[in-house]
Amino acid sequence: MPAAVSTTAGSTTPETPVSRTVKLVRVAVLLISGIAIAFSAPLHEQLAFDRGMAALTIGAIGIAHLVEWWSRRPAGGDPLPLLLGIASCALAVGLAFTGSAIAFAMVVAGWAVVSAILEFLGTTVRPGSRQDAIFLGATGMLLALLVVLVRNDQVAVLGFLGAYAVLAGVFLGISAFDTRQERASRDAIAGDR
Repeated sequence: MPAAVSTTAGSTTPETPVSRTVKLVRVAVLLISGIAIAFSAPLHEQLAFDRGMAALTIGAIGIAHLVEWWSRRPAGGDPLPLLLGIASCALAVGLAFTGSAIAFAMVVAGWAVVSAILEFLGTTVRPGSRQDAIFLGATGMLLALLVVLVRNDQVAVLGFLGAYAVLAGVFLGISAFDTRQERASRDAIAGDR
C-alpha cells in the first residue's frame, strides 16, 4: 500500500505539447514577414511604409501567439503565449502613433525587450515548456540592442526586424520538426500510466 501512495504522489502530469501545425503558424508568419521586408527594400525610405510593415509583422506575430494560446486552452492553458500575443498586438497598434524614426525604433526595441523578457520568464516559471524560449529571448535582446544603436536609421531598424524574423522563423521551423521533444513527452505520459 505505501508503494502505491508514493507512486501516485510522485507522478506529475506533463504539459501537453503544441501540435506541429500550430508551431508552423508562427514559422510561416516569421518567414513571410522576413521575406516581405527583404524584397520591399526600395520602399524602405518611407517612414509610413516602414511603420506599416513593422506593424504588420509584429501584429501577425502577436496573432500567431494567440493561436498558440488558444490551442493550449483546453489542456489547462499557458499564459505566456497570451501575454506575448497581447503585448505584440498592443505594440503593433502603437506603431501607428509614431511620427519619427526614433519613436519607430523605440517601439520596435520595446517590443523586442518585452518579448524577450516574457520568453525568459516563461523558461524560469515553466522549465521545458518551450524549448525555443532561450534562443528567442536572446535574439530579441540582440534585436533591441541593434535597433537602439541604429535608432536614427529607419531602414536599418526595419532590416534588423526582418533579419530577426528570418532567423527566428528558421530556428522555429527546425524546432517544429524535431521529434525528440515529442518522444520525451510521449514517454513521460506512458510512464505515468
